[in-house]
Amino acid sequence: MPKKNISSFELTALINELQFLVKGKIPHLYHQESQELLLQFHIPNKGKQLLKIIPGKWLCLTSLKESSIRPSGFSMLLRKYIDNAFVKSITQKDSERIVIFDLEKKEKYQLIIELFSKGNIILTDENLIILGVLEKQEWKDRSVKPGEKYIFPTSSISWKTISEKEWISTIQKSDKKNLATTLATDIGLGGVYAEEVCARSAIDKNILPKDLTPSEIKKIYALLQQMITLLEKPRGYIYAEQITPFPLTNTTPLKETETYNEAIDTLIPFHKSSPYEKKIKSMEYMIHEQEDAIKKQEELITENTKKGELIYEKYQPLQKLLEIVKEMRKTKDWSDIALELKKEKKIQRVDLKTKKIIIEL
Repeated sequence: MPKKNISSFELTALINELQFLVKGKIPHLYHQESQELLLQFHIPNKGKQLLKIIPGKWLCLTSLKESSIRPSGFSMLLRKYIDNAFVKSITQKDSERIVIFDLEKKEKYQLIIELFSKGNIILTDENLIILGVLEKQEWKDRSVKPGEKYIFPTSSISWKTISEKEWISTIQKSDKKNLATTLATDIGLGGVYAEEVCARSAIDKNILPKDLTPSEIKKIYALLQQMITLLEKPRGYIYAEQITPFPLTNTTPLKETETYNEAIDTLIPFHKSSPYEKKIKSMEYMIHEQEDAIKKQEELITENTKKGELIYEKYQPLQKLLEIVKEMRKTKDWSDIALELKKEKKIQRVDLKTKKIIIEL
């Protein structure tokens, strides 16, 4: 199943790559009904750049432009206000799927791109009074139409700025069915990156949030900060069903690209797959998964072979240790045996619960 939209995590990666557009000029823009908005930028020393915007889905740099035979009324309105405007900044609203272009000619404007739900494109003046919208919308707590003041949707917890203290409190108070769901919904990471945090921290994604220890919660927080750092200089990693700005754990991408924008531009927003294409994609995914499984098994064989050879090399001292423990069990319980064994430097610890002895070879 091809990717249909991007998460706020992925949007951050895209916006980081778009910062070179700041101080550029918008000499042209194109839009047809029910199609993407295309902004053409002129960047000093870089020339022409095209940015494709698909409301409710994604935005990305592109090299392809379909000629606009009949420009929409919305594009005519945008040209009236922001033709030849300069880009002062490109930002993301907190950790929401909202992009804000601060533009300036004689007057200042904001072009706001909503990538959540059905999506929308809104042009406002510097006081956020709406000058034009792609689609008029009425929400329970906000009205998006010309003449109204644009009100940003209520923000949830921001994974960008959450402190460690807030993080611990949010996780501990969560009533979600497992850790992955808590990270995906309460923290706002989305499913893919919630599971990736769990994988990188080696903590079971299905564990109940209340069963996590304080050290485990802090470990997950530290891993999230590392992942956020990776968004600063992303690349493109294309999988069967995902396109990510950094590689996912224990999964091999089908293709890699120099930038995340380039990877997102491979998506076809309005394409409908035939049943045959879906079957082909399904088979490709199965083959990819099987190849990954084979690779993991080969790694396990190599690892276990090394373990076996090491045990064989240390066989005599290990056999002697087993005989000592067997003899001690005749007269002592495991707690006494643990005290005796701790005197040996090679023994790291004795697990009384599982009756296991951990030694250093």
